[in-house]
Amino acid sequence: MQGEPTINSKEEALNFINKHGFVTLFPIRGKKFPNLYQAIKGNREEKFSKAFEWTDELSLLQKQIYYGKLIDSQVTLISMEMQPYFYKLYRKVKFTDTAHKILAFIKQNGPASTSDLREKLGLTGKNKKSEFVKALDELQRAFAITVVSKGKPPRHTHTWDLVENWMPKELIKKAELISEENAKNKIVTKLLENHVISKPDDAKKFLKV
Repeated sequence: MQGEPTINSKEEALNFINKHGFVTLFPIRGKKFPNLYQAIKGNREEKFSKAFEWTDELSLLQKQIYYGKLIDSQVTLISMEMQPYFYKLYRKVKFTDTAHKILAFIKQNGPASTSDLREKLGLTGKNKKSEFVKALDELQRAFAITVVSKGKPPRHTHTWDLVENWMPKELIKKAELISEENAKNKIVTKLLENHVISKPDDAKKFLKV
């Protein structure tokens, strides 16, 4: 399990993610799970800044990790080795109405920013925000869409695209050859190796499948 902070660089952050296979960006309250924030050396502000900076560089600019909301509805960072197994296990094509509208818009129009999606789909205003965020989370959990770029501060507006457009073609082909059972077994094995769980049945509280 995770010990004292050891990470001083983006390269070490990548090694950490690759070693564990998948980690959350921040700690999960009440649960022991490897996360990047706690592994980074520095004070609170330094850890927070580096966690976001390195995650954006590794996922959005260099495509060395996959970024999306998954484990316990937290931002999860997945190694490229493990990404096809998650894609196979969680991928689905049926969604709630709002999620379906978002997905259809991106399929028809290409990458779209958060603000454009809300405006074009009539999901602006505080009363629609929760509905919109839940739909985005639903699509991320299903490996349907992912963040492909972020705007400059202070807004940091996300731009979304289809996962198959972001995902290297060879990994899509690899995922097609994996059975759902093998995908689940691979992920559960990683949880056991990382001492997150002590027996396979305990994986249910994290995987939700």
